[in-house]
Amino acid sequence: MLQQLMERMMDNPVAKRLLSHGVWAMAGKFGTVFLSLLVNSLLARILAPDEVGIYFLLFSVVTFGSYIGMLGLRQTIVKMLAENLDDPHRVKLLVKRILKIALCGAGGFTIVFAIFFQSIAAAVFNINLVMPIVVLVAVWILIDIFQQIISEGFRGFHNIKLASIFGGFLSSLTLVVSLFVIYFLGETRLIVVVALMVVSLLTSVSIASWLFKRQVTRVKKTYSGITLPSVDTISYKGILGVSVPLLIFTITAFFLYQSDLWIVGAFGTEEEVAIYGAAFRLVLIVSMPVVIADMITPPLIAQMNAQNKLKEIEGTLRNVSTIASIPAIAVIVVFIAGGQLILGLIFGEFYKSGAVILSILCIGQLFNVIGGSSGSTLMMTGNQKAIMIITLISSFLMIVGSIIAVQKYGPAGVAVVKSAGLLVQNILMIIVTKRKLGIWTHITWVTRLSLPKGKESYKVEREAN
Repeated sequence: MLQQLMERMMDNPVAKRLLSHGVWAMAGKFGTVFLSLLVNSLLARILAPDEVGIYFLLFSVVTFGSYIGMLGLRQTIVKMLAENLDDPHRVKLLVKRILKIALCGAGGFTIVFAIFFQSIAAAVFNINLVMPIVVLVAVWILIDIFQQIISEGFRGFHNIKLASIFGGFLSSLTLVVSLFVIYFLGETRLIVVVALMVVSLLTSVSIASWLFKRQVTRVKKTYSGITLPSVDTISYKGILGVSVPLLIFTITAFFLYQSDLWIVGAFGTEEEVAIYGAAFRLVLIVSMPVVIADMITPPLIAQMNAQNKLKEIEGTLRNVSTIASIPAIAVIVVFIAGGQLILGLIFGEFYKSGAVILSILCIGQLFNVIGGSSGSTLMMTGNQKAIMIITLISSFLMIVGSIIAVQKYGPAGVAVVKSAGLLVQNILMIIVTKRKLGIWTHITWVTRLSLPKGKESYKVEREAN
């Protein structure tokens, strides 16, 4: 059946595009996740456990800071580029305005962070950071913001290849090479690792910026049947009107997906943070196939929605979600069965005690896998407020529950509450997607994978230049 499915997909322009983009997205994401694991494994061997715990917290803080500094532009640039690709003038104006807004948001947040974070880290996490590390982390956030916006800009142009390379693969590769050198030289300090991260990101962003500028200047007029939105939508007010709800969504989503590590950091020891952080980083592999699916479908969803053909790709979206779920569920089974062995091999003997936490977090990721692309579908179809409200509700319940659980049951209790929060979020997203758009996007049984229809069913005439 799968062979027949592949043959029919090659005869369908939409499915063929998804398959082609999926190969690049998969290669980039697999490479990035593998390199990230290698980074974590090396850090566990060249840093003391307490510094590893601090690094995991700093990495999470950088993610949070990037979300705030981006002002929701990461998803906005994908959606708005996909909607305006027919008009080169609009594209250039849109990119220029988005980058100006990003510069204001990133610059402002970075300054505030550098001034206040040292005090916040001491008060919340009981960590005393020297000022040079705080400054380096602030620069890390600033560069990371532009790396994410530019890589998502490539995705808006349907250039999944460059989006995959500059979405973290190149910077991770550069960092791994640097850490290997340090590994053979002996132990090091946290400040050196943070400095190397900044240099790696700067290298990636410099190359990406040059290529992105070329991509923008090469856009040509096309006639794909897309109804261009009002010109007001690409004004500063129009851009912020889309990005601000997405900003609120990304912040609340962060609390849903990553505040558990902060809560463990606030109530636990640095060693507990290191163990929880190791399981936390490892479980990201489970979500990798789903993340890959979310990398290739958003621009297509935005484009088909602009053509009023969203209903036509319901089956394709469910097929993509189902296919992505197969390796994800396989990894979940492996991690639950052999979590202790895997943690020991990757991070060392000290981290084996995180096997129970790893298993619980895997169950939470299973709910994400089942939910499919409902979140991306809502974001790319103008339903930013709906997903914002859903995530606000789920995050609030998860944070309150985690604070209660960590004091009674420790890190394992936090993991249980997080998994419950993901269950609530995904149920709500599936229901709201159906009610607002009339389509299902969650996974189906593998035996019910629908074969893509022929070329006549989809008239997508444009591939982005």
